[in-house]
Amino acid sequence: MKKEYYDKKISESPQLPDLFKELQDIRYGRAKPKVKEEPKVNTTIKFNRIYVVNHKFNAVGAVIGILFIITFFSIVHSNTIFATTEKERVPIAEFETNNSKLDMISIVSKNVNEFTKKEIITEEINIDFETEYIENKQLPLGEEKITQEGIYGKNRVTKIRTYENNKLIDETVISTTLEALPTKKIIEKGTSEYLKNVQAHVGDTLYTKEEIALYHAPIESDEQKVCMVYKFIDVTLLSEENGWANIVVDGINGYVKSDMITSENVTPGIKEKSRIQRLYIGVNINMPLSTPSGLTREDFKKILSNNPSDTNKIFEENAEFFYELEEKYNINAIFVAAIGIHESNWGRSTISLQKKNLFGYGAYDSDAYGSSFTFESYQYGIDLVSKVLVKYYLNERGTPIYDGETAVGTYYNGPTLKGVNTRYASDPEWANKIYTTMKNLYGRLFD
Repeated sequence: MKKEYYDKKISESPQLPDLFKELQDIRYGRAKPKVKEEPKVNTTIKFNRIYVVNHKFNAVGAVIGILFIITFFSIVHSNTIFATTEKERVPIAEFETNNSKLDMISIVSKNVNEFTKKEIITEEINIDFETEYIENKQLPLGEEKITQEGIYGKNRVTKIRTYENNKLIDETVISTTLEALPTKKIIEKGTSEYLKNVQAHVGDTLYTKEEIALYHAPIESDEQKVCMVYKFIDVTLLSEENGWANIVVDGINGYVKSDMITSENVTPGIKEKSRIQRLYIGVNINMPLSTPSGLTREDFKKILSNNPSDTNKIFEENAEFFYELEEKYNINAIFVAAIGIHESNWGRSTISLQKKNLFGYGAYDSDAYGSSFTFESYQYGIDLVSKVLVKYYLNERGTPIYDGETAVGTYYNGPTLKGVNTRYASDPEWANKIYTTMKNLYGRLFD
């Protein structure tokens, strides 16, 4: 390099010691060196290796080490190492580049990561609950029923955890506090072979296989007899033990022999038979006719179809029309059909065949054919007679009926067969005859 450059660098470096400036003056001929014979003293600076004695991070030591490194590299600013004496300073060696540098940043970083940490934690620990099994003779054999769910108890546990290099190396419990006791789980195990065989549970609906006696107590004696229960009647099972079933039927509590009742699962179709039986039992001469029969569309089709007496198929072809009368006029349409069957002899009378009048409507005893009405269709006549019965015979005056109208009640004597018989027919046995026909029609549901 040029001399001017070094001069400039020296002048711009006030941090260099005066010794360096003097040496530079001698080197470039600006001054003569002062020679003095002195014993040579080897004052070469030696640097000891740095040993990491404790691998755990020491913050103060790290700071001192970093400051030392900064100071060292500030002093060794040029590429020359000097030997010094009290009187002169001369260069003794050129600075040699160190190709195996000491990476103090890595060392410090490594020591920062090597540490021990402790923490105190509090957590809830579950306490297992017990499970208790109880035999229940009112459950089917082998079936289980949970009557009480188990609940875990709680312990509050405080611990000291020790980590080294983020790895858990120790955990010590210092306190345990009971927060809640566990609640046991209770399971009932069924032991009833009867309930298993009948495929039912207490509280289920069962059905009588035959007409059976109901007793006050599980004793088969006339003194204990309450009543007789019809075949196929639905009952509610309350309990079963020793061959006796405690049941409720129509609000009456009592005992029947267990083997005389069954379930829909064991006897498919008995539920439907029970429905029909209930309808059939409700048929009596005093039954109200101003309410629907409770039969379904399919019931009407079954009742009014395939009757050998219905040779012209008049009632079979109008079965669904009779059913629809119930919703339109709030009337028992089996009653209406029974009147038509009785008056027209199943649609075979002259008036029914020639005038499409199944009811002999308008006819007088003196001239039945001549005085009877003629209808344009069977359905028109069926509909008209139904409205007349509702408006004048089956409801009291002022009763809301159909199409926003109210009943006139001109011939009302009660909504029963005998009540209608009073003014509708001159034959005093008319009510009984219609009842017999109705009973036969309802009976066809069992076919």
